[in-house]
Amino acid sequence: MDSIILGFFEDLSFLIKLAFIIFVVIFVKERITKNWLAITAIVIVCVILVFFYWPIFGSMYVVYILISIGIGSVLVDTFFVTMQEGHGKGATPEQMLGSQGQGQEMDPEQMAAARQHYMSQMGGRKR
Repeated sequence: MDSIILGFFEDLSFLIKLAFIIFVVIFVKERITKNWLAITAIVIVCVILVFFYWPIFGSMYVVYILISIGIGSVLVDTFFVTMQEGHGKGATPEQMLGSQGQGQEMDPEQMAAARQHYMSQMGGRKR
């Protein structure tokens, strides 16, 4: 039983090292053009950080990933999920623009007035 658990943690450590190497490759290729300098930097950084200083940088990398995933999920919840919950009336784009399926074109002043009227009904921006 102990060998199964230890094997799992060894595999997990290998996957984290692999993800770190991919992170380094993407980071260097975005900042340095694709030439011999980028390849040299990738090899040097990966060898030094993964094989020599992994106990230090591995834990820092795991904390970085956890923080970035946490902040990303908070931003998604804040900007996308809660915005949909607040406006549960289910307005169609035609209602928001004021045409309401009439099939006729509105001039920009009428469209702006209809949009402003609908936004005031929803409790949108106040002027």
